[in-house]
Amino acid sequence: MKKGKYRRLLKLCLVWLLVFFTTACIEEIDTTSFTYEKLLVVDANISDQAKAHEVRLFYTSPIDGDVDDTFNAATGATVWVEDNLGIRTYFTEQSSGNYLSSASFAGEAGKSYTLFITTREGKKYQSSVEKLVPAPEITEIYNRFAIESAGQKATSTPGVQFFIDVVDAQQSTQFYRYEWTDAHQVMVPFTKKYDAVFAGWAGYVISPFNEDVKECYRENSFDNLILANSASSSNGELREIPIRFSAASDFDVTTMYSIEITQRAVSAEAYSYYRKIKLFNESNGSLFDKQQGIIVGNISSIDTPDEQVLGYFEVSGASSKRIYIGPSELDEEVLEYVVRPCEKYSEMGFEGSLNTFYEAEDLPEDQRGAVIPIRELYELYDIEQGTGMKLLAHRLCSDCRKRGSLEKPEWWQ
Repeated sequence: MKKGKYRRLLKLCLVWLLVFFTTACIEEIDTTSFTYEKLLVVDANISDQAKAHEVRLFYTSPIDGDVDDTFNAATGATVWVEDNLGIRTYFTEQSSGNYLSSASFAGEAGKSYTLFITTREGKKYQSSVEKLVPAPEITEIYNRFAIESAGQKATSTPGVQFFIDVVDAQQSTQFYRYEWTDAHQVMVPFTKKYDAVFAGWAGYVISPFNEDVKECYRENSFDNLILANSASSSNGELREIPIRFSAASDFDVTTMYSIEITQRAVSAEAYSYYRKIKLFNESNGSLFDKQQGIIVGNISSIDTPDEQVLGYFEVSGASSKRIYIGPSELDEEVLEYVVRPCEKYSEMGFEGSLNTFYEAEDLPEDQRGAVIPIRELYELYDIEQGTGMKLLAHRLCSDCRKRGSLEKPEWWQ
């Protein structure tokens, strides 16, 4: 599972602690009066995808305590998943509180699975029995212009909304959870051969630049719960499920874009659990809002049945689909809001010093105020041989590291 979900679960744990005390909102909060109970938090899922599946174990912390996952990790536990035939798959702790299965492990459709945990202190926990049902294939991923509202603020963000359709949906489940990862490929048009660094009173120091910074990648992943159900569809189809919104400005220097969407077929109970968390996070605007109490998952203590355990063990069938598109394949209305700096700002040649260039001292004083902010967008990338003319381009157009990383994703075609 991704870190965004971990943060939500941790937030839920901290907010839940508030149900143990009341105070007037006009009084200063005295954290010493909080009642704190150390609870185990479980974040785990397995699917029918062959990969290293993960179980994360950590404990809640006091409202004024350290919320670092490493500090609160439940280390030294014995963790395994057992199917309905009694076959066990053990998870090995790879880092504090993070337990991984073997990379070749995959759940099987039709089988049921149970998670077992024995902590370092000998406390035992067990999930409910969860059946794995297959997920239908995603039929299509497409995009459409959209404007994202900024809540109660007056501003809004134009951009592109990615949707999916699932036409051939099976009836093994009606409930789904979604994940996405994407990447922007950034290929700059100008080759950077020189670098200029401002050195105070000495002005700009120019030196050769030998690193290849023409191609970069900028990766993102989901950080919120995305749910859907086909209960209202007579044939089980899913239409226009919104998955990912991206601001138009994200595509300013994008050469190629790719998004992969994973669809997980979950149980009705898992869907209800995620739905409650989603509604809780959307409605929780203040520490002093009326709390609805703990959101119960499917993990329980074997030794102490009344002990509260947070989190969920998800068993899901999964299907994934990836697309690659160029900026020109975005909705035409989106393109009206995409500012392409490498097209808008032409390269410039300058024969004087860089100090003179950036201070616009080559121009009449009354023109400098308008020109200096534009020249600040430029940086040196080459020097013309023979004439010594300095060649400058918009800073996003000669060094791809300004909008990405040099590391190419393994999955990129």
